[in-house]
Amino acid sequence: MMRKLFIAAIGIASVMSFTAANAGPFGLEMGQSLTQIDKDAKQAAPNVYTTSKVPKPHSAFELYALKIGPKSGLCWVKAIGKDIGTSAYGIELKSEFNAMKGKLEKAYGKHETTDVLLPGSIWNEPDEFMMAMIKKQRFLMAIWDGEKGSTLSDNLDSVGLLANPGGRDKGYLSIEYSFSNKEACDKEIAALEDGAL
Repeated sequence: MMRKLFIAAIGIASVMSFTAANAGPFGLEMGQSLTQIDKDAKQAAPNVYTTSKVPKPHSAFELYALKIGPKSGLCWVKAIGKDIGTSAYGIELKSEFNAMKGKLEKAYGKHETTDVLLPGSIWNEPDEFMMAMIKKQRFLMAIWDGEKGSTLSDNLDSVGLLANPGGRDKGYLSIEYSFSNKEACDKEIAALEDGAL
């Protein structure tokens, strides 16, 4: 499961204290501390933690990665989906992607979908969809942000849905939520890491 956290994904500021409303994605709010979410979460990388416990879990996802700055608090959430059995054509994965995209579209409105095979790829036949994804030569994603006219709330800056390969016969979905404090959070974390040099 940890491997899914590090799959290449889309690069998808005031700090808000936790509220009982839990209006953000999965009931999470910008600026929350780790202890407010799950004090037993496991550290996966500097200032990135994984947990299966969120206030409002969704049945399509099995793990949640949280980026939390010491001062800025929660600034990014990645929901990692359960495995989806699929054919080499990726039909089932694409179907689940489109279903989830429809749900996010209802919540956030306008978006941009990218379904692209990189030029020069040898994995260009319909039955090589999954292999092209494994080789990082095909990408299927949807992005919601202000530039696309999306309706974002709860201090969200962007939302990204990505189809990921788990092998030739399986894949999974992930969703990344970036809050408006993410840039400040990234700078804070980078400064801490540079301090170790």
